[in-house]
Amino acid sequence: MKWKFILSVCFTFLFFTNQKAQVLERFSGNQIPKLNLVVVEMSESIQAAEKVYSDFFKGMMRMDLNFDFYVDPTYRKLKDQKAIDISLFGESASGKKFESEVDTKLDLKANLQTFIVVDRQRKVRAFSQVSTIDESDFTRVVEELLLNIDGEEKITVDSEEPETAYGWQTSLGKENYEKENKGKLVIDFGAGENYWYKFLGDELPDLNLKKRDGSDVTFKDLHNNNVTVMFIYAASEDEQAMYFTSGIAIGLMYT
Repeated sequence: MKWKFILSVCFTFLFFTNQKAQVLERFSGNQIPKLNLVVVEMSESIQAAEKVYSDFFKGMMRMDLNFDFYVDPTYRKLKDQKAIDISLFGESASGKKFESEVDTKLDLKANLQTFIVVDRQRKVRAFSQVSTIDESDFTRVVEELLLNIDGEEKITVDSEEPETAYGWQTSLGKENYEKENKGKLVIDFGAGENYWYKFLGDELPDLNLKKRDGSDVTFKDLHNNNVTVMFIYAASEDEQAMYFTSGIAIGLMYT
């Protein structure tokens, strides 16, 4: 299988956001509507978010980026990031390294990057926080939602086993897992409750965000009843945190 860094996938959404750019593989010949992309930077302020985007990604890393983004300006550092860390159900065993309103409200567990696929009803249909995903699975989920066959927004892509929670998860994968284990006695000391992303298959909470000009906007307004991919990442101007951001950027440049 062909694997890509999450950032690479998110920044090559030109396939869906620009009908002329055939970047990713199509699974049908039917016409599809434009995909809605919402990028959120968790940062200390709008100015700090602009600095990471313009000075760091576009300037220092020389990345050709042209997407717009929105800001959660409530980022607050709690601890230094670690080069090697142990994760239990998506949460660092050494504790959260930062907090923000978006991170708390969406239960992202202070991960540096998250992508969420949301359908027209604002229900979460796919979720990942890992560094790599299967490009074909990802594009199929998005295309099936955009096609909206019979108006039911069905997807056919299952996901990984729940033991790889906070990896690649789909609402169908969760449904199939629950069906297979319905009525079974499962002794997991409560771990099963943490296997799947909290809002997978359910409506994503609304968020209060800032536009780059400082005005207010909500995720509900940005979603506007469209199939949406939400990409959220930490964009701190703290030098130690930026070290890990540079690692993500380097991965993007070489995919």
